[in-house]
Amino acid sequence: MGVPSNRLDAMNDPSAKAGAVLEYVLNDEPKIEEVVTDLKPQSAIEEELTKKPLVASAASARSQSRVLFITQDVSVLIEGSLQQLHYKNLSTIFDEIHIIVLCESWQARRDVVRLEKNMWAYSTAARFWWLQPFVVEDIARSQLQFTDGFRPDCIIALDPFEAGICGMLLASYYKREFQVHVCEDFLLPEFKKKLPENRRKVFMASIVLRRSRSVRVSTLVLKNTLAKKFAHIKDLALLPRQYDVKSIIAATENLPAGDLFPQFTLVVLFVGVLDHESTLFRAMDACRTILQSPKVALVVVGDGPAKKEFQKRAEILGIRKQVLFESDTAKTIPYMQSSDIFICSDTTEASEEVVISAAAVGIPLLLAKTALRNDLFVDGESGFLCDKEDTIDFFHKLGKFVNESSLRTQFATNAKDVIKTRLHEDPEAYKLAYRDTIEGIFIVDSPEKKSSK
Repeated sequence: MGVPSNRLDAMNDPSAKAGAVLEYVLNDEPKIEEVVTDLKPQSAIEEELTKKPLVASAASARSQSRVLFITQDVSVLIEGSLQQLHYKNLSTIFDEIHIIVLCESWQARRDVVRLEKNMWAYSTAARFWWLQPFVVEDIARSQLQFTDGFRPDCIIALDPFEAGICGMLLASYYKREFQVHVCEDFLLPEFKKKLPENRRKVFMASIVLRRSRSVRVSTLVLKNTLAKKFAHIKDLALLPRQYDVKSIIAATENLPAGDLFPQFTLVVLFVGVLDHESTLFRAMDACRTILQSPKVALVVVGDGPAKKEFQKRAEILGIRKQVLFESDTAKTIPYMQSSDIFICSDTTEASEEVVISAAAVGIPLLLAKTALRNDLFVDGESGFLCDKEDTIDFFHKLGKFVNESSLRTQFATNAKDVIKTRLHEDPEAYKLAYRDTIEGIFIVDSPEKKSSK
C-alpha cells in the first residue's frame, strides 16, 4: 500500500510532521515509515568503516555489537568530560559506538565529531521539541544508512523523554532492538510540578515505556516502581554503577598544586548543569551571608540555559562580585583542589558523580541527602548532610565549616578514606557488565519470535 498523497505533500512541512508524530502517539500505531522518504546511503563516514555483516540476532558471527545511543546530555561533546570519557572507555567492548546528541536550540549546532577510531558523536538541534524525531531521522539517514543497511545493531535511548521518542521511532522503522534507560522518577508528583514541560515529558515516558520490552534503571526504588506500573516489561534491570576513583585520585596527584583563586581566603565550590532543575539558588541562599566578605567567593562550575537567571539572582542578592561563574567543566578537578568547601544541593544522578569526585580529591562536603550519600557518608563525621529543601540547615552547617578550619581538614580526610575503602573499581568488570546489560535486548523474546515458534 503506497503512501497517501497528502502524506507526501507533508514531507517538508514541519507542522504536518508534528501532526504525524502526534498521530503516531495517539493512534498507538507505527507511522514513521509514512513520513520518511528517500532513504539513500549518504554517509560521510561510510568509507572509513569496514563493511561487516550486521548483527541480526544474539547468535551473530560478529562478537561485538554496533550501538547507537541517543541522549540529551550535551556534556558528551565536551572534551575531557566524565561523560565523554565514559563512552570512550566503552569503545573497546563494542564494534562501533554512535551517539546522537539532542542539543537545545540555544546551542544550535549540527556536526559530526570522531571521538575514537570506532566512535562518532552527531550533535543536532531542533527549533521545536516535536521536530526532534525528524531531525534525528535526518542524521540517521545521512550518517548511518549505508548501501548494506542501517549500521547500528541496537538503539539505546538514555532517557524516556525526547530521546526515548526518537529512539523508539528509529527502532520501529529500522527494525532494530530498542532499550531505554530511566534515571529519574518521572512518576513522582513533584516531577510534574517542577517545570511546565514536565507534564509533556511524563506523557512521553508513558508512551515509550508502554512500548518497551527492555528497560534499565539507576536505582532499585525506580526498578520496583516501574515494575508495578509497567508489568509488561520483560527485561527490567539495574544499570551497573562505576566511579572511576583511581583516575580521579591519579589526576589529582599528577596536577600541580596551584591556587586558581589566590585573591580569596575562602572558596566554596558548586558544580552542576545550570538548567531549570538546578538548585544553585539554594546554595547561593546558604552562602549569602558569608559572601558579604570580599575575601570569600562562591565558584560555580557549569553552564546551561538558566545561567543568566542565576547571574541575575546573584545581583539581586548583592553578591554578584563574589560569585564566579566558570564554564570549563574539564577543569573541575583543579577547581576542587583550589576550593575549601564543596556544596552540592542537587540530587540528580549526574551530581552523584561530582560528589564522588569531590570526596576523592579530598574537599570537605556539604551535601543534600540522597540514598547513596546516606549510605556512604556519616553526617558530622565524613560530611554534612542536609534535607534537600532545608536552606537553613545548609546555612548553619556551612557556618560550622567556615568557623572551624580543623573541622574542614578532618572531614576532607574522612571523606577521602570513605571513597578509598567503600567504593571499589574494576574498569574491565564494569565495561563487561555494561556490555551485557546492553546486549541483553538481543535475548528477550519478541512477539514475532514467539509467533514463529
